[in-house]
Formats: sequence, C-alpha cells, structure tokens
Amino acid sequence: MYPLVILVILGCLSWEARSCTCGPRHPQSAYCDAAVVLRAKFIGQTDSEKKEHWTQFEVKTTKVFKAPEALQDIQYVYSGKEESLCGYQHTSTNKSEEFVVAGMMVDGSVYITSCSFIAPWSSLTYCQKRGLMNVYEKNCGCQIVQCFSLPCEITNDLQCLWTDPLMQRKSLYSGHQASNWACVNNGSGLCLWDSLKSRLYAPISKKQVQ
Repeated sequence: MYPLVILVILGCLSWEARSCTCGPRHPQSAYCDAAVVLRAKFIGQTDSEKKEHWTQFEVKTTKVFKAPEALQDIQYVYSGKEESLCGYQHTSTNKSEEFVVAGMMVDGSVYITSCSFIAPWSSLTYCQKRGLMNVYEKNCGCQIVQCFSLPCEITNDLQCLWTDPLMQRKSLYSGHQASNWACVNNGSGLCLWDSLKSRLYAPISKKQVQ
C-alpha cells in the first residue's frame, strides 16, 4: 500500500518532487484533475494507525462537490507526515473555518499533498465559488493551457490559453482569469473563456457563498 501511494502522489507533482515544487493550476483544472473536491472543516489531526508514515486529518464535510457516488460521507483525508514527501501541513487552528479541499483517491481513501488545491472558502471569489458549485464540472472536457512566457499558443478548439502565470502575483489564484473566468464549451465543440459573473449561469445564494 505505502509504495503504491507514494508513486501515485509523487507522480502528480513536478519532477522536482524533493522540494515539492508545485506547478500553477487554474481552479477549474484543479477541480477537473481531482477525484474528490469538498468543502470541509479540519477538526482533528493524528498519526494514522493503519497507514504508516501518514497523517490522518479528521474533517467535517459540509458539501461534496465531486466524489465517487459511494463516497459521499468523507470523514478523513490523509497526507504524508514529512514535508520531504510533500506532506500537507494544516496551519489554521480555527476548527470552524471551512476549506475547499481537492484530493486524489487511492484504495478508497482520500489523499492530499502540499501541492493540492486547498484554500479557505472565505478567500475564494464569488465567481470561483460559482465555478465549484455548477460550472467547472460541466466543462471538464475543455483544457486550460498555461502560458509562462510569450509566445504562447493553443493547438485545438478545446483549449483556452491561461495567461495569469505571466503576471508576478503573490497568488496565481488571484489572477483575473483564475478569479473570474472559466473555460467553457459553447455547445459547438469550441471552448472559450467566459466570465462567471454572467447571468447565463445558475445563481448562488448569499448563504451558499458565506
């Protein structure tokens, strides 16, 4: 079990796995690439008794955005104990704070790393919350292509060019495209950037975004 999980997790990271260098991802890509995406509170942390070398995080799930049908009541997520294994370190002591957690599935358990998309729910924009709730999932057939240096290009109609990485920002998730747009299929096989502020998308209530 342990070697298998290590191979799966390190295979999801950059080739500089020893230093846990994480490539940037648009929130839509993070959602579509993950096996599980949930909104949850971290309420406990212990060394896993069943999984050697792993930390077991107890979570209180308030919303499951994406998961296998049989896995709707998620109580635990796992991560490597050591930072050298790209282990996730949860630093918030506020057990009532909700986080978006995007993880992978291995042998029926949810795993996260320091490269996983994990962010306080309150830090997300209205558009990002709308994307998580009803837009990203419908458009996982589109591909977001990162642009790190010019010139950049896309190679087919299902791709959208993400230029936020060109800007020097403290957080890539605060870029204009990451904060406000999704790469959506226009219904004719062409994927285009579209603002999630659009009235075309299902509204979300004030209670949902809090």
